[in-house]
Amino acid sequence: MRIREPDGFSVDIFSIYWFGKETYFYGMPKNYGGLQAYKAEDVAIIDNNIGFKTVFFSKGDAKSVHHWDLIQESLLDDLLELDETAYKRFVDILKSEGQLDDSFY
Repeated sequence: MRIREPDGFSVDIFSIYWFGKETYFYGMPKNYGGLQAYKAEDVAIIDNNIGFKTVFFSKGDAKSVHHWDLIQESLLDDLLELDETAYKRFVDILKSEGQLDDSFY
């Protein structure tokens, strides 16, 4: 899945959250160092295909779908905190799956 930010940059999305009636995307902008949150109403979806294995969570009002390895390797929180080791690991995983090209990092 891919979105376009208001400034025109495109970002690959690896998690989607629903909190009540609001939708958020967690994406990996190039050179950011982790996952960044985007409110759905502030971006444009330019590719709605999810081309990787996902995991679904539901807890109270929050529901989410994640790239499987964010959960399996417990990378999600670290990537939100811009942990360099988690970032390198996730980029390697995404490249091995063909989700990112070699020029990403």
